[in-house]
Amino acid sequence: MNTKNVKRMTAMATAAVTLAATACTGFGAGLDTVSAAKTTSGDKEITVWVEKVFSDDANALMEERLKAYQEEAGVTVNYEMVGASDFVTMLNATIEAGSNVPDVVSMDTTKILNYYPNIPALDVSDLVDEINTERPYFEASYEGTKIDGVHYYVPYCSSSVMMFVRKDIMEKNGLEIPTTWDEVYSAAEAVSNPGEDFYGLGMGCGENDDDDENTLRQMIWNAGGYLMDADGGITCEDEKVAGIISKFAELYQAEAIPADATTWDAGGNNSSYLAGRTAIVFNAPTLYNALKADEYKELFENTAVLAPPTGSDNGVYMNYNRGFSIMNTCQDVDTASGLIKYLCDKTWYDEYMGSIAPVFAPLFQDETENPSWTEDEVNAQVLKYAQNASGYYGYPVASIAGRAAAAKHYFTFPVGKAFNQVASGAESVENALENMKYDLEDFMDQVG
Repeated sequence: MNTKNVKRMTAMATAAVTLAATACTGFGAGLDTVSAAKTTSGDKEITVWVEKVFSDDANALMEERLKAYQEEAGVTVNYEMVGASDFVTMLNATIEAGSNVPDVVSMDTTKILNYYPNIPALDVSDLVDEINTERPYFEASYEGTKIDGVHYYVPYCSSSVMMFVRKDIMEKNGLEIPTTWDEVYSAAEAVSNPGEDFYGLGMGCGENDDDDENTLRQMIWNAGGYLMDADGGITCEDEKVAGIISKFAELYQAEAIPADATTWDAGGNNSSYLAGRTAIVFNAPTLYNALKADEYKELFENTAVLAPPTGSDNGVYMNYNRGFSIMNTCQDVDTASGLIKYLCDKTWYDEYMGSIAPVFAPLFQDETENPSWTEDEVNAQVLKYAQNASGYYGYPVASIAGRAAAAKHYFTFPVGKAFNQVASGAESVENALENMKYDLEDFMDQVG
């Protein structure tokens, strides 16, 4: 086996663990403590693992809700609140051992796909349809969380990647806040002042920069370019993909993007913004929370937070939906389903989502009438993101095998690599895309 194949297989084997540390989600990536509780009520028993979020108050609300279900349903609930850095490792260990597998777990699409072809979660499409009938989802959440037409988890909430813009810099240069990618590119060039270490666009393409990997893909989609088509054909050598990579390289070479952006990790973009080096960045709303610190008071007051721009072709955003799966070892699916429906009750759900706004957005259509999500400017933009977040790794490929290959391929950060190679002058656009195509073909062969 050649070295490239060894590296690819290693990436596939570790992809699920890498996912747990993904910076853009806002889930409790640094929380490695695990709290567990078992309280007894009735003859039925269910085990639930919930991935912690960044908010202790929100985690406490979730625990209270699980206890309340126990009392109201007469069920013994064993629950664990698990830190994100531990979640996948713990779940994998129980699945491999074939024992002590929880009944209900926090889940998302990429976690599911990393198990393909041996997906350990049940098809919960009927449950999702039941919830959707009673309380309709946004179309992007309902359709965007299907995998080859099947729901393997019940959608619950969504993270996002928002656009952060220096209002004062735009005003100083006589510019409006950009709403399209072309306006972003033009503004980035117009406001850059490399002599003062200030740059219009804080977007990186470092080796492990998963934050910008996602946004770079979104830029390509919005221009009508795709790495794969709906049938699973590889289309990354398309001229529209090449055009966006060339545009990024042009901005980089014009010093509208910091020179060190080619070495950034996932924290590079928000660090550049907090340091006052960049005018436009794309980051999870955790950056908004960071800006609230006293030391950034002036920067906070001069920052606009908006849903990302649209492109010449569409305004599709990357889907970061998360929810709850029922594992295929569950012996009491009715009780597990009842718990998930209980967590979707509007009154409690709205309270819970309010405690984690704006880092996470709700997924139900009735939230467009909730003042908490319409009257607060930032919350409204986050909700707008959730309404348009139908993209995913490999979008718009429809087959489960194609999506599994695309999800595992993601963890080699191929798009950022191509942007990096062209921006730095290491490869031509044609060679960079040819390399990407070769790698993606290899992953598709391995997934089968």
